[in-house]
Order: sequence, then structure tokens, then C-alpha cells
Amino acid sequence: MLTSRGDSYFFRETRYQTGETEEIITEMKNGKIPCVDVDNQDELDWYIEQLKKHGIYRIDGLACDRKARDGVKEPDFECRIAFFTKPVKAGEIKPEYALFIDFYFEPEIEETYDSIGEI
Repeated sequence: MLTSRGDSYFFRETRYQTGETEEIITEMKNGKIPCVDVDNQDELDWYIEQLKKHGIYRIDGLACDRKARDGVKEPDFECRIAFFTKPVKAGEIKPEYALFIDFYFEPEIEETYDSIGEI
């Protein structure tokens, strides 16, 4: 999505929810890297299991890439994970055939001390 802000333009990516699996898979198969919001590691692990039901498998032996995005600009970015359309190990396919998803954890809201109104 191209959005205008004053005279400059910037690109804003769609962030998918785990319930939008068909759209996510379509994006992956079209060579894009969809961004998916998850609450925490448990939901991320659960979602990887859900993708298997749709014929999308995490590539075994390939670590998730925590440096795929700029952590300063996108502090809620967790990692990029590689998938394929059948169970495979990292050395069994060419890297250009891998499908990717960028996962984002919901930001943790910090509890701060607010002294206003206290005696």
C-alpha cells in the first residue's frame, strides 16, 4: 500500500492475523513475504502447526532470521521463518524456492508508575 504523507511517500505493509491463513499462503506463493501478528512464542508455535494443515511446512534445520528486519524501526519484529510446500530439511531445496513469513509479537505494554493524584 502506497500512502502519502505530505510530499513524501512511504510503503506500509499489511499485517495479517493468524485467521487469514489463505491470504498469507497466497502472498507467500506469489513471492512476497507476508507479515503476521502473533501474541507470543506459544501462538507462533501453534500457527506453524496450523500451516501444516494447509500444506505449508517449516524448513527443518533452518534457524529463524531475527535480523531480517531493522529492530530499531520495527521493535515488534520477532523473526523471519522459512517454509516449503512439503516437509524438507534445509539442504534439500534451493533457497530461492523457500517461502517466508515475517512474524511480529504484540508489543508488551510496560507498567509505569504514575504519581499523579497520589498523596
